[in-house]
Amino acid sequence: MSKNPMSMDNVQKLVGEQVKVFDQSGHEAEFTVSKVTQQPRHGFDDLGRFIEHFVITFQGDGSTHFPDGHYHFKHPKLGEVELHVIHKHDHDYEVLVETELVIGQFS
Repeated sequence: MSKNPMSMDNVQKLVGEQVKVFDQSGHEAEFTVSKVTQQPRHGFDDLGRFIEHFVITFQGDGSTHFPDGHYHFKHPKLGEVELHVIHKHDHDYEVLVETELVIGQFS
């Protein structure tokens, strides 16, 4: 894995796996990583930095509803990270990711 656990390459390896999601009230659920989709701005920016732009799509387990907001995610390969979740519909959620990869972080 790349040194950056939130790189697109590393997140793609989680497709089909479950991550634990927690809100500030202590509600917990499991989201399954459904897909990872590269966005048009993915690549080198005007300053020569490699910026990854992608969307992580999750399927919630239906145990609770999570409105748009920041949540704590936990997974053995990902570690623990705060992410902003967008509720799409039913039990479908998305996270938009923008992260910079630097020399030595490419897998």
